[in-house]
Amino acid sequence: MKKNKYFNLFKKFKEKKILVLGDFILDEYIYGETERISREAPVLILKYANTVYLAGGGANPVMNIKALGASPLPVSIIGNDSYSNIILKILQDKGIDISFIIRDDNYVLPVKTRIMAGSVHTVKQQIVRIDKYHEMKITKEEEDKLINIIESVKDNVDAILVSDYDGGIITKRVINFINNIARQGKKVVVDSRYSLKYFRNIITATPNETEAGPIVGIERYEEKDIEIIIKKLKTILKSKGMIITRGSKGMVVFENNRIYKIPAFGSDEIVDVSGAGDTVASIITLALSCGLSVKDAAYLANIGGGIVVMKRGVATVTQEELKRALKNVKD
Repeated sequence: MKKNKYFNLFKKFKEKKILVLGDFILDEYIYGETERISREAPVLILKYANTVYLAGGGANPVMNIKALGASPLPVSIIGNDSYSNIILKILQDKGIDISFIIRDDNYVLPVKTRIMAGSVHTVKQQIVRIDKYHEMKITKEEEDKLINIIESVKDNVDAILVSDYDGGIITKRVINFINNIARQGKKVVVDSRYSLKYFRNIITATPNETEAGPIVGIERYEEKDIEIIIKKLKTILKSKGMIITRGSKGMVVFENNRIYKIPAFGSDEIVDVSGAGDTVASIITLALSCGLSVKDAAYLANIGGGIVVMKRGVATVTQEELKRALKNVKD
């Protein structure tokens, strides 16, 4: 696809509204400066510097879609705790509509805490991650609320992105409801680590190759098997097309009975892969909402993914960054 068509595509982003259904996670980064080794145990003593909070999990594609100039409509369940307040403020500060986020006293927001250490003059490195998770099962009443919200806004959005982080929100009943919407013609993109095999009639999904193989019963595979996997996955999901992300190997796309292999974009010196899948799914959803093919949407998302892995933390990509990168890519 010629680059000019992509540049024209960006102009359409501001007109698009994307419903993002997902499990929110708060990413907490605690920064400290290394002082010495403790006398109590062979561990570093850190002098606390500061704490940074980022919207992770299903909230990260919300931030990506906003950064790309479109209007995200997040639909999720969070608690009434201090961490939930923080993630709401992050969204609000970006001017994102939070009116369809359900607050529930019984829901505990997952938090990933990363301890970042280094000297004054060096880049801080992650030395440990602490995950605060609770096994959450939402009630039928909460399912009803989610389904009613989606039903009420589905006709006013251009596409739906499901960002499933196994936080208990994307239940079988919610999936069946999404499948019905997809069957009726709504563009649905799915990024799901554990429940992808239950979706049907979607436009595409964005699993990585370690997730895709087991879904079709192929646990161990060689390079030649990736084409078999993507074809089987498309058949199972009854999707229009299929995308498998492969890290440093780029992407494989199956659409209109053709296989396309897209080489990875960017440098081999990856800084942080956190949230790269969210960026990919966000760009694909936006591009498809503007009428691009699955292959062309994947091509643009591949560039976005290559940009975001060069940033620290769950980062986002802007239109300007995509434009600069496209100018350096040969037609």
